[in-house]
Amino acid sequence: MNKLQDKLHVRLAFVVAVVGILISIAGSLIVFQLAQAEQQRFSQHLVNQIAQGSVKPAAIAVYVNDAELAKEIIESLQINDLVLAAEIRNEAGIFAETSLKNESAEAIVLKLPHPFISNDFVGELLVYPDNVFIQGLAVADARNSVWEMMMVSMALTLTMYIAIYQLLSRPLIKLYHAFERVDPSNPEFLEKIDIQYTKKDEVGFLISGINRLIHAVRINFVAERRLRMRTEKLEQRFRLVFDKASVGIGLISTRKGILLENPVFHDIVGQICSLHDFIHMFDTPDQVTEAIAELRATQQSGPITLDLSYRNSEQQVRWLNCLFALVIDQRSTERNDDMLIEVILNDVTDRKEKESKAKYLAQHDALTGLLNRHGGELKLQMLMKSVSTTTVTAIMLIDLDNFKPINDSYGHDAGDAVLQETAQRIKRLFNDPDDVCCRWGGDEFVIGFRRDTLLPSAMETLCNTLLHGIEAPIALSSTQYCAISASIGVALVDTPPQSLEDILNEADEAMYQVKRQGRSNYLIV
Repeated sequence: MNKLQDKLHVRLAFVVAVVGILISIAGSLIVFQLAQAEQQRFSQHLVNQIAQGSVKPAAIAVYVNDAELAKEIIESLQINDLVLAAEIRNEAGIFAETSLKNESAEAIVLKLPHPFISNDFVGELLVYPDNVFIQGLAVADARNSVWEMMMVSMALTLTMYIAIYQLLSRPLIKLYHAFERVDPSNPEFLEKIDIQYTKKDEVGFLISGINRLIHAVRINFVAERRLRMRTEKLEQRFRLVFDKASVGIGLISTRKGILLENPVFHDIVGQICSLHDFIHMFDTPDQVTEAIAELRATQQSGPITLDLSYRNSEQQVRWLNCLFALVIDQRSTERNDDMLIEVILNDVTDRKEKESKAKYLAQHDALTGLLNRHGGELKLQMLMKSVSTTTVTAIMLIDLDNFKPINDSYGHDAGDAVLQETAQRIKRLFNDPDDVCCRWGGDEFVIGFRRDTLLPSAMETLCNTLLHGIEAPIALSSTQYCAISASIGVALVDTPPQSLEDILNEADEAMYQVKRQGRSNYLIV
């Protein structure tokens, strides 16, 4: 009985072994075909994934019209053995392509989405798989799979067919069926596999490893989705801030001109596209050129801020506070042929007008419109610095004679009218750009002037003309007039020049000498 059982076991083992071998051979043929097809499908899928990974860089290259970047992208694709050739097309046609290309091969065509406008495309990416290499790889992989299967099947069939079934096949079948129920298309809802297997053997470790993998995939998927949603929100917020900003924001390439601009920037700049035209829209383009040259030279310098004026479409003078900042681009730095500059434009016309008005009020007399004492001192100091041996520079101190009786007799409005008219008469006589006319205080005026040639007789003529001009009757009303005289002290500036205080003291002393001698005259010292 035992011998019969042994024979039956042997025969069963033999039959099982033969059947196993036949099944292994038949299975090997099937596996060969399936493995070959699966390898081809996997290779095609891998090529498609490789192509998908290059879509965004290719879209950016086409959007910024960077042929060099596009060339680098398709060359990096061609490095892969699975890719025979690649090309990038834009609206004008082929933008970049590799040297190898099989016209008969079927290309994988992927649309290149617009970086900022959804549902819009800027071109296409065409990837040509190397079908010959893929076919050879599939055959080699299938052949290896067949040999491995045959060897394993024969060994397992001949030596461990019972153990495999009892210890491995049954739990693996359960594991397989449980794994089939896993939906990889929705990793967020992946659940751990449970086939009621509690042994701490290889199958148990396999189930534990698969469950850890499923858990990690689920966590990574959820984290990636949250990160993608957060990135999309940040991009939307950035776009909202960029488009709705109250200042103009633009990105300018030194080679390609304006690459990116928000609505405010476009409203200010208009249809300008090139860097040259942008620079020359300002009244002082040299300042902009120098700022860009400084950024190019330093590469790491901080932003440069300038207040620049320009004329808008209505030929009105407007002021912009312009911030120029270098955007570091490694590729551009290495090629040293391009530079990206961020430009922020802020209209400060109102501020400039207020500053100009404040400066004018700070340096001018409100009644006469002449420089006040503070503004006059600044201008006279500048005049003193330009003294030379080839010119004649003089300071006049004018004091109106008997001005107080006019206020007492006619009122302060009449006194103001006399001061205003006197200021206009002084300004009409001394109207050269370098002439300095100021109301020094009360009824005193100071005049500083420079002439290329001025003989003593000409200086006296000038003083007489001024004196007679001041003495001409002044109309207070249609029927009322008054007359006033002046005492004038004139100090000529020596070379090298004395201090302004000394010159004014000399002119003041000369003026008081005139007053002591009877007034209504002048004295040159």
